[in-house]
Amino acid sequence: MKKLISFYTFLLAFLLLGIFTSCEKKEAFKKQLESGGYKAVITSEQPPHVGINIWKIKIYSPDGKLLTGANVSVNGYMPPMPGMPEMSFDYPVEDKGSYYESKVNLSMAGTWQITIKAEKDGKVAIFKFGFNL
Repeated sequence: MKKLISFYTFLLAFLLLGIFTSCEKKEAFKKQLESGGYKAVITSEQPPHVGINIWKIKIYSPDGKLLTGANVSVNGYMPPMPGMPEMSFDYPVEDKGSYYESKVNLSMAGTWQITIKAEKDGKVAIFKFGFNL
């Protein structure tokens, strides 16, 4: 009887562990960038895809503190291709207190270059990265 109770206890614990770990939000996209001592961490629940991508951006000052209250901008640029002009989009950025959120609309597949600019108290940090969709 004790073996049966132990088995069911183990089974219940195993099932509960599976339920709780499957409910956690996973980061499907994470990018860390550095510029002049500043650090930006970009996360999203989905990998970059054609359409609207919701990116959470945390920016840290050179002393490692979270940079809040900054003027943050996000730009997406796609170089010209045969039969197509270059594209450049400024995406809206919302200050959420401990992070900045931007709805980055990647309108088509191809090579994208992203520039994130953070300004506060006369200091500017510019972060750049690129990727292919």
